[in-house]
Amino acid sequence: MTYRFGEWELDPELYELRRGGEAAKVEPRVFDLLLFLVRNAGRVVSRDEIVEAVWDGRIVSEATISTCLKGARQALGDDGRNQRFIKTVHGRGFRFVGEVTESAEVPDGRGAPAATAAKASSANDNAPKGPRTGRPVLAVLPFDNLSAEVEEYFADGLTEDIITNLSRFRELQVIARTATFQLKGQPIKLAQVAGELGANYAVEGSVRRAGGRVRITAQLIDAASGVHVWADRYDREMEDIFALQDEVTRTIAATLGVKLQDAALTRSLKKSPAELDAYDCVLHARRYTSLLSTEMHAEARDYLEKAVALDPNSAEAHALLANVYLAEHRFDSNPRPDPIGRALKMAQTATRLDPQDAYAHCWLAIVHFFRGENDQFEAEAERALALNPNDPETLADIGHYLAFMGEFERGAELSRRAMALNPLHPGWYHFSLSRLHYDQRDYEAVLADIERISLPEFYWIWLMRAAAEGQLGREQAGASLKRIFELKPDFSARAELQKWNAAPADMEHLLEGLRKAGLEE
Repeated sequence: MTYRFGEWELDPELYELRRGGEAAKVEPRVFDLLLFLVRNAGRVVSRDEIVEAVWDGRIVSEATISTCLKGARQALGDDGRNQRFIKTVHGRGFRFVGEVTESAEVPDGRGAPAATAAKASSANDNAPKGPRTGRPVLAVLPFDNLSAEVEEYFADGLTEDIITNLSRFRELQVIARTATFQLKGQPIKLAQVAGELGANYAVEGSVRRAGGRVRITAQLIDAASGVHVWADRYDREMEDIFALQDEVTRTIAATLGVKLQDAALTRSLKKSPAELDAYDCVLHARRYTSLLSTEMHAEARDYLEKAVALDPNSAEAHALLANVYLAEHRFDSNPRPDPIGRALKMAQTATRLDPQDAYAHCWLAIVHFFRGENDQFEAEAERALALNPNDPETLADIGHYLAFMGEFERGAELSRRAMALNPLHPGWYHFSLSRLHYDQRDYEAVLADIERISLPEFYWIWLMRAAAEGQLGREQAGASLKRIFELKPDFSARAELQKWNAAPADMEHLLEGLRKAGLEE
């Protein structure tokens, strides 16, 4: 069977891509991707389907997929802007939009092949073809806190740990914490979970901690029918808390028919009193990563420094402390000397303690970003995405920094994937889109992105707004520029862009907009 589209022929038997009878040079993986897309012409195929077909379901990074797609486009003379054959469907996947003709070829009696059957497949033919993924979509709702002597942070931390563990199963799609926690304190209706979050299963539960023991109830519910698929109650010593989390996680995954070997739940399951105290400090500190307030930053730093002293083998405590230390540089939060150096040490320690911790690799990547070490950033980012390709926070974070370093299309694509995984995503997910739109000179779109981000106290919002308004010649550009200095009196545009690792051309483009807004350097 040979596939023809435009001036091209794709021959699976000879493993050739030909144009005018001449074979083009393509990598084997690129050929496999082209063949899969062509066989599914007219239908949107997801990244998961591509991974299943081209990489046999193995975990591969976003960068690997993007490189292969870029190779396929280049082979056909396509690119990200001129999508003549391979169209990106944002938030969904990719669609082969060329008109494909299939022909079975047999000898015509003279030794030459002749087409004996042909079928056209147009871009408007949406009939299902090829494999479809049917991953369960799971929303873990905030566990109710029934403890009289412990604040809600413990129940919230337990919920977050279960979400993190479940997201490591490649065959599950787990709704992000930032989405499910928006429903906290509300009377939950399963129809709401299914409608707003797009989940077909929900996990509900409660936790009570008292006298050195913890009691957890949990149930897995079919969101459409309300039927309880599984429920159980656990009563354990606090030192068994990690073993309990893993048992709940594995039971939920097994109930949904997910392969347990796909997840890396390898941490120690019993904890000493000192390690439990360290874990308690980590749960307190996690609240900072949701709010990013300067006041909570100082509190989180104290908790995490105590945590790593109590438990020097806690990868999570070290990774969180890398985040907190780096905030001293990123946001000027409670700065002390050498924040990047301290952050680097913590992130490197975290990845050494747990090489399978995607969060640790993500923050090591971000530290490299702020050190201007783009190659190391890319390597660690790829590792983080390979370890946990379903975590929207990791996708959005890496997309965010790719856009800042000038990889606008790649960054925006990761952010769109994060938005698809997290229906109630926070506004900052749109930051990479604002950077892409500014690079594309679509300044009106930048202003729309800024409205969606909705972080009026973050000076970068006003930097982007002032630059876009300056480019558009808007009167309010001056007021936006003034707001930057109100939020950050010592603001220097060039120094700020250098700090955030802006590519040279991007830096000059932004400075141009700020000058038009009235900036005097």
